Amino acid sequence: MLQRQGQLDKSGEPAAPVKSVPAQARSKADPARRGGIKKYFNDVKSELKKVKWPSRQDVVSYSSLVFVVLVLVIAFIFGLNLVFSKLVFFLFK
Repeated sequence: MLQRQGQLDKSGEPAAPVKSVPAQARSKADPARRGGIKKYFNDVKSELKKVKWPSRQDVVSYSSLVFVVLVLVIAFIFGLNLVFSKLVFFLFK
């Protein structure tokens, strides 16, 4: 298992430690990849243009469906609460 993790080599000897990247090199990104805040917002804008936004009719129909299901779930939980409360009051009378 230690060989699979890279802690031992094939002969069973401890493997040479992996050279880590100095902290200074890790803290700074590649200058070619950095673009600043303007590039970030331009990238966000271009990605949002690729999104297929739902139509107004879709939003209204999905919102209506969510509202109806919400009302039904509330009514169901209210009914369960009413039944169990009546049962508890009946048992402890």
